Amino acid sequence: MFGFVPNLLTLANLACGLLAIPFALQADTTHIAFQLIILSSVFDFFDGMAARALKVEGPLGMQLDSLADVVSFGVVPGLIWKSLMDIRGLCPPTGFCINSYVWMLIPLAAAYRLARFNVQPSGLKYFIGIPTPLTGLVLASFSFISLQIGGFENYQWGLIIPPSEILNIVYVWLYLPLLGAYLMVSEIPFLALKFNKVDDMNKYRLAFVLASVLMIVLTGVWSLAFIYILYILFSLLSYKGKTSPEEDYV
Repeated sequence: MFGFVPNLLTLANLACGLLAIPFALQADTTHIAFQLIILSSVFDFFDGMAARALKVEGPLGMQLDSLADVVSFGVVPGLIWKSLMDIRGLCPPTGFCINSYVWMLIPLAAAYRLARFNVQPSGLKYFIGIPTPLTGLVLASFSFISLQIGGFENYQWGLIIPPSEILNIVYVWLYLPLLGAYLMVSEIPFLALKFNKVDDMNKYRLAFVLASVLMIVLTGVWSLAFIYILYILFSLLSYKGKTSPEEDYV
């Protein structure tokens, strides 16, 4: 009777992504686009949960979910990144500039990664390539960071380079999309966060969740960037040099 609910939630994810596009095109409203894709991520989380609970998982839902994710976590973060680069004048107003096209790596890699995910065997303990929603949210979060919303611009955290100064480094804006795109399309195994009753990966999942909560408390608007780094580190620790993640099923 309620089999339509998961697809409805997926369409809500897509709707939020579509609503975010005009806000992503203007540098002074990119933080609104980021808020909308946070809402997209909520719908993205619950559509899969609803499909499993209602036992209506199927190929249509999988394809629809990936299409929605390409927009919400690929196209929108890419446009946000372009707007933030434009306001920093990383390209001259006239003539060809390769920097103007770096943002395209985000939606292109997202589309490839999601298409590959759809044809992979189910039940793996690992994702192959870093999940698209996480990458999109992390890159889009720089819209909040760049506006210094929340007053975290003065935090030092004992780093050699203060976080607020990171935004003044040109290479951050040029290479972060490249890094995010590479990690999405790579063959590197990343930890799946589905807890199972008997699974030696649960300890890494739990440790990552607890560390992420701590980052949210301590670092505010910077937390997604730190969580991204933590996710990579915990994934590497849990993998422990296995030669093939396909050997590990949940």
